[in-house]
Amino acid sequence: MRGASIVLLFACSGSPPPSFVLPRNVEDLRARLLAGIPEGREIGGARSWMREHGFACEPPLPSATDAHASVCKVAGKTWTVVLIEKNGRLQDVQARP
Repeated sequence: MRGASIVLLFACSGSPPPSFVLPRNVEDLRARLLAGIPEGREIGGARSWMREHGFACEPPLPSATDAHASVCKVAGKTWTVVLIEKNGRLQDVQARP
């Protein structure tokens, strides 16, 4: 019975999320970022996740619309990531060389 409880415990616990690894090319960056910070996530949490993974994000740019953009620089690369926010939630991610 005790062995079954231990097996059940491990079967019910999810595996940890894969750690973020910066891809070799910018074309793969957007997909990897969306795996870590999915669309719809609170923008504050998305920015925190970016900082924790070595990105330097600027405050959101002013906008005349509901959508705001935060520009993030990738450490050690010339790439730029733009987090697009609408109503306090991440709407999209863009990655550019």
